[in-house]
Order: sequence, then structure tokens, then C-alpha cells
Amino acid sequence: MMEREMVKVSRRDFLIGGAAAGAGFSLGMYLPSVRAGAAGENQDESPEVNAWVVIHPDDTVVIRIARSEMGQGTLTGLAQMVAEELECDWSKVTTEYPTPGQNLARDRVWGSFMTGGSQGIRGSHSYVRKGGAVARQMLIEAAAEAWGVPMAECSAADSVITHGPSSRTTTYGEVAAAAAELIPPIEVELKDPQDWKLIGKPVKRLDTAEKLTGAQIYGTDLQLPDMLNAAIKACPVFGGTLKSFDAAKVREMPGVRMVVRVDDDAVAVVADTWWQAKKALDALPVVWNDGPNAELDSAAIERMLDEGLEGMAATRRRYDGQRRNPFNEAECGHHYARAMASWAAVLAWSGFRYSAVTGTMTFAARPGRHFWSTGWAWGTAVVMEAGNGAFDVRVEVLHGTVALNAIELLDCGVAHRESTPLAAGRSWCCLIKAQSET
Repeated sequence: MMEREMVKVSRRDFLIGGAAAGAGFSLGMYLPSVRAGAAGENQDESPEVNAWVVIHPDDTVVIRIARSEMGQGTLTGLAQMVAEELECDWSKVTTEYPTPGQNLARDRVWGSFMTGGSQGIRGSHSYVRKGGAVARQMLIEAAAEAWGVPMAECSAADSVITHGPSSRTTTYGEVAAAAAELIPPIEVELKDPQDWKLIGKPVKRLDTAEKLTGAQIYGTDLQLPDMLNAAIKACPVFGGTLKSFDAAKVREMPGVRMVVRVDDDAVAVVADTWWQAKKALDALPVVWNDGPNAELDSAAIERMLDEGLEGMAATRRRYDGQRRNPFNEAECGHHYARAMASWAAVLAWSGFRYSAVTGTMTFAARPGRHFWSTGWAWGTAVVMEAGNGAFDVRVEVLHGTVALNAIELLDCGVAHRESTPLAAGRSWCCLIKAQSET
């Protein structure tokens, strides 16, 4: 059986939202740079919009999602992760989005709003799960205090807290206000993946109903006084330019205000509504200069990608941490330039450098598995995103011994350790937070 994961959570990482009796419980999951006094502040007239999880007296659970749902399922997936650790009733879960303006006003309490590169889940699963676990433990603690019993005798499931010996029960909604007054625990226990009931399981998506009924609000639904809309078309060939267009053909179409050139490679129609702009743009006669890539097709691009990937694959096969150091006599002579060119590609991608004076290894702040070599020792380094700009780093020595006192991620931060050499077969794992030293 897999071991449960114990997670250290500092008080600075969590925010408890003060709530009037019956107003609900609001908990911040991952809160970098939360200023003193921010807890419990209402930024607008809505109840307790100051954190990620809100539990109302009727047991409704509102989970705030700071990543964009664009059809990929991020909204439901993140809600599943929170609900899994929270042990709440999934049928009573709903979601809402905080705005970037609210995030800025609250010292970026929700962290990154970036959505792309499949990072919505990977980049935030750790801290949203921790938030759910902390909320669960605080709710259980509130119930235990009300009953005058040890927390260890209580458990939670489906938004109901049960005292085992007496079989007494209460709901999350009934203890939410009391839980909001508690100090968050320093340690929380995350569930064993073997015990997951929601994470990774097929559930009905939370965003489907509103999309089907038309209730969902999209960016294109935004309306401001005297607002105009534009539709733009760029040259379909990369590197091509706009040669000419005939604005007179569409100028009299409904709602059209103007037709404009955009830089050297695009044209746009401005109209009263976006649909009017789009229809006019579709009817606009445009002549393009396709440029040097006029004959380039998908097959040619795929061949270039294959050649580049094969070059990198060959480099990684050559220097995989098991074979000898590239800086040796066998690589001199007529092999020298070729070997060094391949090694340079490794350094360019990994960002690796080593200072024997300070015992510091440096890598690029991007996910990946990299080979490194100091000349007398070599091994691998694995860099993984841990959420909100932080990275988990693991350096393993496969041959030799290296003095390793610190690991630096470029433009991110530094982690330090005691000045003891690492020998073959040993490794060091650390967490590096953005613009910080640990």
C-alpha cells in the first residue's frame, strides 16, 4: 500500500476568512504574499469573497477556480481535487471565478491565473489539494470542540462529520462558522491515491449545463457604452505580408465603421457588433504576398521537426549519465568539434553550470530531466513544477563525488544544504520558490 503524504503548511500559506455567524466559511488554499490584516476583508458586497473555499449553512460548497475553462475540463478537474481532500458532498459543489482585479487587490491571493500548456492541473494540483485537506481538518476540529471529544475520534465524508464512539453527526454547514475562527494546522495529511473517490474518476462536468442553456457568460458577451468590435485576418502564410484590400466592397455593409491595415501582415474590419465585423471581413477582397514560405507545407515542417528532435535525441542518448564524461581524450582530435557542439545543445537547454568555489549547481527554471557533468562526477537533475512559480528539484549523482552546497534555478531562487559531498548513488531533493532563498 502506498504511504500517505504528509504536507508541511506554514501559517503564511493559508488564510482563514472571518465570517459572521451563518455567513459561511472561507479558506485560502495557497496564499503567497498575503499581507497582515487581509483575512476576512470583503472586497465587494458579495459574502466572503476572500479565499478559495466557501461553505454555506445549507452545505453548498463554492470552490473558486483561478484557471480558465476553455473546454479542456480544468474547472471540473480542479474542483474534484479540492472536493476529494475536503470530503464534501460532490452533488452540492459549485464553482465561481475570482477576477484578476480581485487577485491584485488581495496581494495575488489566488496565485497564477495563467492557463496554457496543460498547466491548469499540473501547476496547481498540489496547493488546491492542500487547501481541501486543511479545510477538512478544521471542520472536524470545530465539531470535536463542540462535542468535547478528541479529533481522532471523528471522521468526515460527504460533508458530514461523525463521532465514532457516540455516532453523533453534524454537517459542514453547521460548523463552518466555528471552523472559520480556528488557526489552520501546520501539517495536513493528504489522501492516499488508492483511496481517491473523485480525482481521476469520470464525473459530469460542472460547466456543461450553463453552456447548454446559454447562461454561461463569455468574453464576447461583454458590452460597454459606445463599444465597437473588430474582426482581424492575418496572412495565412508565415512571413507573408498584406498586399492590398478593397474596402469599398464592404464599406456599406450593416454596422461597418472602417477597414484598417494592421501592421504589414493583417487587415481588420471595425463594426458595431462582432458578427457584423466578421461578416464584412469574410466578404472583404484581400490579396496577400505569401513571401519566402509560399511553397512550405505541413509535410516539410514535419520533416524539419523530425530532424531537430532526432538531433536532440541523439545528444541525450550519447550523454545519458551512464556513459563517460564528454570532456575526455577520446573526444579530442577530429571528434572534438562535433562532441562539443552536441554538449553545447545540452547546456543551452538545461542551463547547467557548476561553481566548484561555492558548490552551486545552476539549471534553467523549466520542467525537464537533464544530464550534468562537472568533469569528475556526473548525474541527472529532474526539475518539476510545484505550483505558483515554485519547482521541485532532484539532483542525483551517478558517478564520482561532487560538492553540492546549493541549487539555483535561473530567475527563480536558490536552495541551500549543509556542506557535505554527494557520492554516487546519492541524491538531494529540494523545493525552490520564485525569487526566494530556502
